[in-house]
This record gives sequence, structure tokens and C-alpha cells, in this order.
Amino acid sequence: MKKVTILGLYNSMATTIFGPMDIFNQAGRLWNRLSKSPQTPFFDVTLASADGQVIRSLYNVLIQPHCGIETIHKTDLIIIPSATYIKQILKTSPGLVPWIRRQYNQGAHVASICTGAFLLAQTGLLDGKSATLHWGFAEMFRQKYPRINLRQDQMFIDQGRLYCAAGVNAGMDLSLYLVEKFCGRQTAVQCAKTMVLDLGREMQAPYGCFLFSKDHGDPLVIKAQKWIEQHHTQSVDYDRLAEQYRMSRRSLERRFKQATSVTPLGYLQQLRVENAKHLLEDGSQTFNEITYLVGYEDISFFRKVFVRLTGLRPKEYQQRFTGYSDKPVLQ
Repeated sequence: MKKVTILGLYNSMATTIFGPMDIFNQAGRLWNRLSKSPQTPFFDVTLASADGQVIRSLYNVLIQPHCGIETIHKTDLIIIPSATYIKQILKTSPGLVPWIRRQYNQGAHVASICTGAFLLAQTGLLDGKSATLHWGFAEMFRQKYPRINLRQDQMFIDQGRLYCAAGVNAGMDLSLYLVEKFCGRQTAVQCAKTMVLDLGREMQAPYGCFLFSKDHGDPLVIKAQKWIEQHHTQSVDYDRLAEQYRMSRRSLERRFKQATSVTPLGYLQQLRVENAKHLLEDGSQTFNEITYLVGYEDISFFRKVFVRLTGLRPKEYQQRFTGYSDKPVLQ
């Protein structure tokens, strides 16, 4: 049996603890029970907190761990749940990072779920490698850990013995993937069927929302962002835009990307795609009509932009999200 250690952290979302715990514990058990064959569990799962004390998870739910990490001398797999309050976690549990490093050096696999990527990044093990996490924390992560290649469009990432999952349900996707990696495809399929979960989701992009962040501190770029937002349905002359701020187009593009991680053109495309997404969610107009409303004339070109930024064709996006729009369309 493989030993799995799930960490319990301050203010973790409980689903990121118990979701993986259920999947690993049920591997070799539930399918066998339902098929009336002998149960053959594949994983020995332990929930451990830094000090062995009760964990206060999100919404003040108290969770009793099995033990503290100091009692676990060797494990095969570590699961790091969401860790949004990373500063407090590191301050109150200084032994977590060296313990994770030590286990990894002894051969353990380490997987983070959602904002658990912040704790995994603190170990330095992800430096020079790729990672993902929930799209809403991508910019914060990118600024804090520039040596890590953030791929926020991915549902989960495998970097050998290091793994990251995007959000809460992505932690379930990653858990099934790890069941397959350790136990084979058949066992993973059995787990997915008995727990009524999908296998094979790869992209987080359809679920993301471009946040148009303006907390980067560059007042000139903020002005340019606001101008593009106000004129995003019109044709934009980037040379004239640069002249407004008394700089060359090249300088504007460099400064804009440094502040927002995208070029002015990329920013415009994101704005138009976000607008199109909300119009598709409303369901009252065709994609051809939406194309013109958001500022494009070439339907084929905009379709390619839409697919690149969302990972779905417009019709697929509409079928998945119709009726879920919760934001006003940009005017």
C-alpha cells in the first residue's frame, strides 16, 4: 500500500482535504464492494497537521487530524490543500516547508490543490518548473514567484514527482490522475465510475474570468487600460494611443505588459472575449451577431481568438454556461 499524507492547514477549504481523502481511501474498496469482490485498498491515508492539533478550516469548521507531521518519517505522497493564508501558515507552522522538502528528498511525490501551490512554491521545489492554481490567484502567484512558469489554463500539471491542481474540483481530477499513475487505468476508471466523477478534464481556461487588474501601481498604464475598456468595441490605433501618453508604441507595449502581463492588443482581445462570453451566457444572440457587437468584423478570426483564450468553441461554451452570467456586459 502507498502511504498518502494529506496536510491539514489553517483555513483550508475542507473539500480540498476530504475530496482527495475519499478518492484515495475508496480506491480498491468501493468498486470491489459494489461488485461483491474482496476489497483490496491501495492507499493508507493519514491526515496530519503541523502540530497534531485540531485544524480550523474555512468557515470555522474544526477538523481532527490523525497526527502531527513530526510522527511521519516517510510517506509516498503528500497532498497540500488550499493555503490562501500562506503568511499565517508559514508563521505559525515553520516546520512545514522543511518537512515537505525532506520528504521529497526521500522520494515522496508532492501535490498541491488550488492555493496550496503557494506552500509548494515556498519549498523552492517548483523553481524553474511549471505550476497551476485557481485562476483568481494567478496574478498574485506570478508576482510572488517569478521563477515558476505559471500555466493557469491547465486543470492540473505533472512535473515528475511534483503536481499542481487548479481549483477545488481540479483536486479531484488530480487525485484520479494520481490513482491512475500509482495503480493503473482500470483502478482510476473504477474510482471515477463509483464516485460519479469525470476523467480526462485538462483545461481550466473555460472557467476563468479575466480580472482586468489595476493594482500594479503604474498610473499611466491604468489610464491606458481605462481608455481601451471605454473604446474596446472600436478599432484601436496603438500608435495614436502611445502618442496620447507621449511615448513610442514599443515603450507603451513594454510598460503595459510589465504591469498587466499582456500587451495592449492582448488586453483588448481579453476584453472582447469576456464581453462575448457574457453575451453567449445570456443566450439571446448568435456568435455572428456577438462578433460585431464586441468590435470584430472577421467572424472566423474572432472564433480563433475565442477558442485560444477559453479552450472551447463558442457553441460549446454557450451549451456549458448558458444561464450562468452574473456580470453586466461591458458597454
